[in-house]
Amino acid sequence: MIKKIIKLFKVSSIDLLVYSMKDLTKFNADIQKYPLQFQTIDENKSRFYIKIDDKVIHESFTYRKLFIQKLIRTKGPTIGDCRTIDSYRGKSIYPYVINYIANLELKNGAKEVFINVSPSNISSIKGIEKAGFNIARTIKAKRFLMFYFSVEIEKNK
Repeated sequence: MIKKIIKLFKVSSIDLLVYSMKDLTKFNADIQKYPLQFQTIDENKSRFYIKIDDKVIHESFTYRKLFIQKLIRTKGPTIGDCRTIDSYRGKSIYPYVINYIANLELKNGAKEVFINVSPSNISSIKGIEKAGFNIARTIKAKRFLMFYFSVEIEKNK
């Protein structure tokens, strides 16, 4: 418990790539055999997941609001905390799910859907790009509690 409290009071470095999707984008892969399920967690958070034989093989979450979006002055749902278990990686499940979520959000009136990723997470970046997202911004900053400083934001085309 004390370690968690101490961690809250440390300055952390933020290094993120922000990807976005503004238009409906079709994903071409035969992934329909994996049934996608939905769960509302609370008014800000929803969960999309695939369960096979009572085992969750993939889950992705959407957030209505994230503080980092205010930092870059954007609004829109953000996909995050995505994971696929090892035995199902490489089957295009991740790009299929995030593409599905983004298209659903766009059909429901969102003007833009975001996903944030660390520049060192190469496999996620490949999946994000395969799903049809484009890089929108690069963020480097320091964070203490909910305060950001030494902020560098690069807008990508």
